[in-house]
Amino acid sequence: MSRDSFDSDGETHALRRYVSARARGRPHPEFSRYDTTIACWIASDETEAVGSFDGKAFRQVRRHGLPWCQWLGSDTRIAEDHALQAFFELRAREPHDWQRLLMEVTRNRRQALRNWRREGLAILSRVRMQAAHGPDVCMPSTLAEEFRMPGRGMRSLKRF
Repeated sequence: MSRDSFDSDGETHALRRYVSARARGRPHPEFSRYDTTIACWIASDETEAVGSFDGKAFRQVRRHGLPWCQWLGSDTRIAEDHALQAFFELRAREPHDWQRLLMEVTRNRRQALRNWRREGLAILSRVRMQAAHGPDVCMPSTLAEEFRMPGRGMRSLKRF
Protein backbone atom coordinates (compact mmCIF):
# COMPACT_ATOMS: atom_id res chain seq x y z
CA MET A 1 0.00 0.00 0.00
CA SER A 2 1.51 3.31 -1.03
CA ARG A 3 1.51 6.46 1.05
CA ASP A 4 -0.94 8.15 -1.31
CA SER A 5 -3.50 5.36 -0.98
CA PHE A 6 -3.10 5.43 2.82
CA ASP A 7 -3.79 9.18 2.87
CA SER A 8 -6.69 8.68 0.50
CA ASP A 9 -8.19 5.97 2.74
CA GLY A 10 -7.99 8.28 5.73
CA GLU A 11 -9.51 11.09 3.74
CA THR A 12 -12.36 8.93 2.44
CA HIS A 13 -13.09 7.75 5.96
CA ALA A 14 -13.04 11.36 7.22
CA LEU A 15 -15.41 12.32 4.39
CA ARG A 16 -17.86 9.58 5.40
CA ARG A 17 -17.71 10.66 9.05
CA TYR A 18 -18.17 14.34 8.05
CA VAL A 19 -21.22 13.66 5.87
CA SER A 20 -22.66 11.32 8.49
CA ALA A 21 -22.33 13.94 11.22
CA ARG A 22 -23.87 16.62 8.98
CA ALA A 23 -26.75 14.32 7.97
CA ARG A 24 -27.55 13.52 11.59
CA GLY A 25 -26.97 17.09 12.78
CA ARG A 26 -24.46 16.05 15.44
CA PRO A 27 -21.54 18.44 15.84
CA HIS A 28 -18.36 17.20 17.49
CA PRO A 29 -18.42 17.94 21.25
CA GLU A 30 -15.95 20.48 22.58
CA PHE A 31 -16.12 19.10 26.14
CA SER A 32 -16.36 15.62 27.62
CA ARG A 33 -17.08 14.27 31.08
CA TYR A 34 -16.01 11.04 32.71
CA ASP A 35 -18.83 8.75 33.80
CA THR A 36 -17.68 6.41 36.55
CA THR A 37 -20.64 4.02 36.20
CA ILE A 38 -19.66 2.98 32.66
CA ALA A 39 -15.98 4.04 32.95
CA CYS A 40 -15.71 6.13 29.81
CA TRP A 41 -15.73 9.72 28.52
CA ILE A 42 -19.12 11.07 27.37
CA ALA A 43 -19.87 14.11 25.24
CA SER A 44 -20.73 17.17 27.24
CA ASP A 45 -21.31 20.88 26.76
CA GLU A 46 -19.67 24.00 28.12
CA THR A 47 -22.40 24.84 30.65
CA GLU A 48 -22.15 21.41 32.24
CA ALA A 49 -18.35 21.65 32.33
CA VAL A 50 -18.30 25.15 33.84
CA GLY A 51 -20.81 24.10 36.51
CA SER A 52 -18.37 21.52 37.89
CA PHE A 53 -15.06 22.59 39.39
CA ASP A 54 -13.61 19.08 39.54
CA GLY A 55 -10.75 19.03 37.02
CA LYS A 56 -10.75 15.24 36.80
CA ALA A 57 -14.41 14.86 35.86
CA PHE A 58 -14.38 17.17 32.82
CA ARG A 59 -11.95 17.94 30.06
CA GLN A 60 -11.97 20.31 27.14
CA VAL A 61 -11.48 18.45 23.87
CA ARG A 62 -10.98 21.58 21.79
CA ARG A 63 -7.63 23.28 22.25
CA HIS A 64 -7.39 27.03 21.77
CA GLY A 65 -5.11 28.08 18.94
CA LEU A 66 -5.48 24.80 17.02
CA PRO A 67 -7.75 24.39 13.97
CA TRP A 68 -11.20 22.95 14.71
CA CYS A 69 -13.93 21.49 12.53
CA GLN A 70 -17.45 21.74 13.90
CA TRP A 71 -18.29 18.24 12.63
CA LEU A 72 -15.00 16.29 12.95
CA GLY A 73 -13.24 18.05 15.80
CA SER A 74 -9.49 18.32 15.43
CA ASP A 75 -9.51 16.50 12.06
CA THR A 76 -9.80 19.42 9.62
CA ARG A 77 -8.97 17.67 6.33
CA ILE A 78 -12.49 17.99 4.93
CA ALA A 79 -13.14 21.48 6.32
CA GLU A 80 -9.92 22.81 4.75
CA ASP A 81 -10.60 21.27 1.32
CA HIS A 82 -11.94 24.20 -0.70
CA ALA A 83 -13.20 22.03 -3.57
CA LEU A 84 -15.30 19.85 -1.27
CA GLN A 85 -16.64 22.85 0.64
CA ALA A 86 -17.66 24.51 -2.65
CA PHE A 87 -19.46 21.32 -3.64
CA PHE A 88 -21.25 21.15 -0.29
CA GLU A 89 -22.29 24.80 -0.51
CA LEU A 90 -23.87 24.24 -3.90
CA ARG A 91 -25.29 20.73 -3.57
CA ALA A 92 -26.27 20.50 0.11
CA ARG A 93 -28.30 23.61 0.78
CA GLU A 94 -31.14 21.89 2.65
CA PRO A 95 -30.77 19.50 5.62
CA HIS A 96 -32.36 16.63 3.67
CA ASP A 97 -29.67 16.92 0.98
CA TRP A 98 -27.15 15.50 3.43
CA GLN A 99 -29.12 12.23 3.57
CA ARG A 100 -28.68 11.79 -0.18
CA LEU A 101 -24.97 12.56 0.10
CA LEU A 102 -24.68 10.09 2.99
CA MET A 103 -26.16 7.32 0.84
CA GLU A 104 -23.69 8.14 -1.95
CA VAL A 105 -20.65 8.20 0.31
CA THR A 106 -21.74 5.00 2.07
CA ARG A 107 -22.08 3.23 -1.27
CA ASN A 108 -18.56 4.07 -2.47
CA ARG A 109 -16.35 6.46 -0.49
CA ARG A 110 -13.51 6.75 -2.99
CA GLN A 111 -15.76 7.41 -5.95
CA ALA A 112 -17.75 9.98 -3.96
CA LEU A 113 -14.56 11.77 -2.90
CA ARG A 114 -13.22 11.77 -6.46
CA ASN A 115 -16.49 12.94 -8.04
CA TRP A 116 -17.30 15.56 -5.41
CA ARG A 117 -13.79 17.02 -5.50
CA ARG A 118 -13.88 17.15 -9.31
CA GLU A 119 -17.25 18.88 -9.25
CA GLY A 120 -16.04 21.28 -6.56
CA LEU A 121 -13.00 22.20 -8.65
CA ALA A 122 -15.31 22.86 -11.60
CA ILE A 123 -17.40 25.15 -9.38
CA LEU A 124 -14.31 27.02 -8.22
CA SER A 125 -13.00 27.42 -11.77
CA ARG A 126 -16.37 28.76 -12.88
CA VAL A 127 -16.30 31.28 -10.01
CA ARG A 128 -12.76 32.34 -10.97
CA MET A 129 -13.81 32.76 -14.61
CA GLN A 130 -16.79 34.85 -13.52
CA ALA A 131 -14.53 37.03 -11.36
CA ALA A 132 -12.07 37.48 -14.23
CA HIS A 133 -14.77 38.48 -16.73
CA GLY A 134 -16.68 40.72 -14.37
CA PRO A 135 -20.22 40.62 -12.97
CA ASP A 136 -21.86 41.96 -16.13
CA VAL A 137 -20.84 38.97 -18.31
CA CYS A 138 -23.29 36.05 -18.18
CA MET A 139 -21.54 32.67 -17.92
CA PRO A 140 -23.16 29.47 -19.27
CA SER A 141 -25.36 27.80 -16.67
CA THR A 142 -24.87 24.29 -15.31
CA LEU A 143 -28.65 23.89 -15.15
CA ALA A 144 -28.69 22.49 -18.68
CA GLU A 145 -26.08 19.90 -17.65
CA GLU A 146 -28.23 18.86 -14.73
CA PHE A 147 -31.34 18.25 -16.86
CA ARG A 148 -29.38 16.52 -19.63
CA MET A 149 -28.86 13.44 -17.43
CA PRO A 150 -31.78 10.99 -17.00
CA GLY A 151 -33.40 10.65 -13.58
CA ARG A 152 -32.10 8.22 -10.98
CA GLY A 153 -35.37 7.15 -9.33
CA MET A 154 -37.24 3.88 -9.74
CA ARG A 155 -39.61 5.14 -12.42
CA SER A 156 -37.58 7.99 -13.89
CA LEU A 157 -37.96 8.20 -17.63
CA LYS A 158 -38.42 4.51 -18.37
CA ARG A 159 -37.52 3.48 -21.89
CA PHE A 160 -39.89 1.10 -23.64
